[in-house]
Amino acid sequence: MNMTYHEAVGKRPDASAGSFPYPNDAQAWWSVGVCLGVGWLLCLGLRFDGKAAALALAGLALFFGSEWFSHLAGRSREGAVAPARLFEPLGLGLLAITAVSLAWFVWMTEPLDRQAWGAVMTGVGCLVALMFILRLEWRPLDGRLLFLTHVILTLPTLMFGFVAWGVFAPRAFAVWIFPAAYFPAQALFSQFWMEGGEAPSDALSLLSAPLLVAILVQAGRGAWLGVAFMALFLLWVLVRLLQRHRDTALPGFKQVRNLGWQIQAWNLAAIVAWALSLK
Repeated sequence: MNMTYHEAVGKRPDASAGSFPYPNDAQAWWSVGVCLGVGWLLCLGLRFDGKAAALALAGLALFFGSEWFSHLAGRSREGAVAPARLFEPLGLGLLAITAVSLAWFVWMTEPLDRQAWGAVMTGVGCLVALMFILRLEWRPLDGRLLFLTHVILTLPTLMFGFVAWGVFAPRAFAVWIFPAAYFPAQALFSQFWMEGGEAPSDALSLLSAPLLVAILVQAGRGAWLGVAFMALFLLWVLVRLLQRHRDTALPGFKQVRNLGWQIQAWNLAAIVAWALSLK
């Protein structure tokens, strides 16, 4: 029986079990939690901002409802599932929270800034639409979908930066580049490691590309701690993938659990390196 990394380290109930299908990707919870919590602190500090709060609430509601949206068509990232109910109260409630939060954000935004924010929201909406279109294609464990999903989950940090320093401010992108490279690459690594010798032939280059871009950008900023962390993480994942390259058998449960603990350690180290590299 096939077992994905996320099933091994902990899976949440889905529609097939007769309950509301919350996101079951453990790494997705890491991505969204870190980019909401740490991203807020790095961009806004300890002060409360109504516009940032509205965006955070909308993003969180959309995240909680993301699996339900996909399950309506009988699809998920892992493949076929039992179709979810269209008139699911919790799902409709999450949609309402998203809509009201975005309306609240627009109401608080200065009229002169609304055109720029409209462009930002349109771009985010297109990325989210592409994510669901990829899910409807039903390609189980699609690397494109996995990468795009985790990029989207890092967007709260970029939005907080836009709120703090202005739409399209370079400083906002400088803060965002670290999680935008790390979390998608980490997710791809977990999938490729599970697949072993069955991983795509271009797995190493696909995994390396976002980390190398982040290394280049941070070197240009003089953020050498961030450069060192990304380089060490890249070296680690490449070594681990090469060790698994000739192995076509699925790893044992103990191996998967050990990998899960190692990735959580890297996640904690990433938070520290991210924060310190911005000083």
